[in-house]
Amino acid sequence: MFKMARRKVPWILVFEAALALRARWNTLPRDDRRRLTVLARKSRGNPMALTSEERREFRRIASGIDAMGLARDLAPFGRRLRGGRH
Repeated sequence: MFKMARRKVPWILVFEAALALRARWNTLPRDDRRRLTVLARKSRGNPMALTSEERREFRRIASGIDAMGLARDLAPFGRRLRGGRH
Protein backbone atom coordinates (compact mmCIF):
# COMPACT_ATOMS: atom_id res chain seq x y z
CA MET A 1 0.00 0.00 0.00
CA PHE A 2 2.84 2.41 0.82
CA LYS A 3 4.39 1.85 -2.62
CA MET A 4 1.17 2.89 -4.34
CA ALA A 5 0.88 6.05 -2.27
CA ARG A 6 4.52 6.89 -2.93
CA ARG A 7 4.01 6.57 -6.68
CA LYS A 8 1.09 8.99 -6.60
CA VAL A 9 3.11 11.80 -5.01
CA PRO A 10 3.87 14.50 -7.60
CA TRP A 11 7.60 14.54 -6.85
CA ILE A 12 8.37 17.43 -9.20
CA LEU A 13 5.99 19.62 -7.17
CA VAL A 14 7.65 18.54 -3.92
CA PHE A 15 11.01 19.44 -5.45
CA GLU A 16 9.74 22.86 -6.60
CA ALA A 17 8.35 23.57 -3.12
CA ALA A 18 11.68 22.60 -1.55
CA LEU A 19 13.55 24.95 -3.89
CA ALA A 20 11.18 27.82 -3.11
CA LEU A 21 11.51 27.24 0.63
CA ARG A 22 15.30 27.01 0.37
CA ALA A 23 15.44 30.34 -1.46
CA ARG A 24 13.42 31.95 1.35
CA TRP A 25 15.53 30.23 4.02
CA ASN A 26 18.73 31.58 2.47
CA THR A 27 17.46 35.16 2.74
CA LEU A 28 17.73 34.89 6.54
CA PRO A 29 21.02 35.92 8.13
CA ARG A 30 23.23 32.95 9.08
CA ASP A 31 22.86 33.55 12.83
CA ASP A 32 19.07 33.61 12.54
CA ARG A 33 19.07 30.37 10.52
CA ARG A 34 21.19 28.69 13.19
CA ARG A 35 19.00 29.94 16.04
CA LEU A 36 15.79 28.93 14.25
CA THR A 37 17.24 25.45 13.71
CA VAL A 38 18.15 25.15 17.40
CA LEU A 39 14.67 26.27 18.46
CA ALA A 40 12.93 23.93 16.01
CA ARG A 41 14.96 20.96 17.24
CA LYS A 42 14.33 21.86 20.85
CA SER A 43 10.58 22.10 20.28
CA ARG A 44 10.37 18.76 18.43
CA GLY A 45 7.36 20.17 16.61
CA ASN A 46 5.60 21.22 19.83
CA PRO A 47 5.69 24.99 20.40
CA MET A 48 4.73 24.47 24.03
CA ALA A 49 8.12 22.82 24.60
CA LEU A 50 9.66 26.30 24.19
CA THR A 51 9.52 29.10 26.71
CA SER A 52 7.34 32.07 25.85
CA GLU A 53 10.48 34.07 25.11
CA GLU A 54 11.76 31.35 22.75
CA ARG A 55 8.37 31.22 20.98
CA ARG A 56 8.51 34.99 20.49
CA GLU A 57 12.02 34.70 19.12
CA PHE A 58 10.97 31.86 16.81
CA ARG A 59 8.07 33.94 15.43
CA ARG A 60 10.33 36.98 14.98
CA ILE A 61 12.91 35.03 13.00
CA ALA A 62 10.37 32.99 11.03
CA SER A 63 8.57 36.15 9.96
CA GLY A 64 11.67 36.96 7.90
CA ILE A 65 10.95 33.97 5.65
CA ASP A 66 7.92 35.81 4.18
CA ALA A 67 5.38 32.99 4.29
CA MET A 68 2.88 34.96 2.19
CA GLY A 69 5.47 35.39 -0.55
CA LEU A 70 6.20 31.68 -0.38
CA ALA A 71 2.47 30.93 -0.69
CA ARG A 72 2.28 33.20 -3.75
CA ASP A 73 5.24 31.38 -5.29
CA LEU A 74 3.62 27.99 -4.70
CA ALA A 75 0.04 28.95 -5.65
CA PRO A 76 0.39 27.92 -9.32
CA PHE A 77 1.40 24.43 -8.19
CA GLY A 78 -1.71 24.10 -6.02
CA ARG A 79 -3.95 24.04 -9.07
CA ARG A 80 -2.03 21.04 -10.40
CA LEU A 81 -2.55 19.16 -7.15
CA ARG A 82 -6.30 19.81 -7.17
CA GLY A 83 -6.65 18.76 -10.80
CA GLY A 84 -7.49 22.21 -12.15
CA ARG A 85 -6.29 23.68 -15.41
CA HIS A 86 -2.52 23.79 -15.90
